[in-house]
Amino acid sequence: MNTNVKKSLISFTAAAALAVTGLGLSNASTTKAASQVLSDAPSAVRTKTTAALYATPSSDSKNSGRALSANTAWAVGQAVKDDQGNTWYLVGASEWVNASDVTDMAAVTESASSSDTAATSDSVISTAKQYLGTPYVWGGKTPSGFDCSGFTSYVYKEATGKSIGSYTVAQESAGTQEAVSQASAGDLLFWGSKGSTYHVGIYLGNNQYIAAPQPGESVKISTISGYFMPSFAVKVL
Repeated sequence: MNTNVKKSLISFTAAAALAVTGLGLSNASTTKAASQVLSDAPSAVRTKTTAALYATPSSDSKNSGRALSANTAWAVGQAVKDDQGNTWYLVGASEWVNASDVTDMAAVTESASSSDTAATSDSVISTAKQYLGTPYVWGGKTPSGFDCSGFTSYVYKEATGKSIGSYTVAQESAGTQEAVSQASAGDLLFWGSKGSTYHVGIYLGNNQYIAAPQPGESVKISTISGYFMPSFAVKVL
C-alpha cells in the first residue's frame, strides 16, 4: 500500500476514534452535571405553556431550538435534578424539559377524576331536589309517586345513567360501604342491618339527607338525628 495513503487512513481512523470518544465524554459530562438521577420520575407529563427543550438537563444548557406545544402530553424517559436543584425530564431521544414547565399527568388525571366526581355528586343532588314534594307511594318508582328505594333508583339513573337496583338490599351493593360519619354528598344512607335494610336516602352534606319517607308524606329534606340514625352509608360515585 502506498505509504502516504496508509498514513492518511491511520490519521482518519484516529480522528474518527477521537470524535466518537469525544461524543462519549460529552454524554458522560452531561450525566455528571446532573447532581442526582431521580427514581420517582412520572411516566408522562403535560405542558402548562409552550415549553422550551434543552440539550442537557442543566440550567446552563443551551436551548435546543425546539419547544413542546402547550397543553400536550409527553412520555418521560428519565428525571434528574441538576446542581442548582432544578428537576428535568427527558422527553425525547436527547432533549430535556424543565419540570417547572410541565405537570405530572398522574396529578392531572387525579384532579380531573376528582372534579368529575364532584360534578356527578352535584348532579345527583340537584336531580333529587327536583322531586321535593313528590308524594310517597308504596312501590312507586316514577315522578308520579316514589317509595324510598324507587326514589334513589330513579334519581341515580337520571343523574348518572347508572342502575343501582330498585330495592334497598340491592342498592346496598351499588358501591363501597362506609361509616355514616365518612359519607360525602351524593352517597346513599341506609337504615337497618345490611341484607335487611328498610329505608334509604341520599346524603346532601351538612348532616342532611333527602328521601321519600313514608306513606302520607312526600319527598323531603331531613336532618340526621339520634332517634332516626342511619346504620351505614354506601359510596356509589
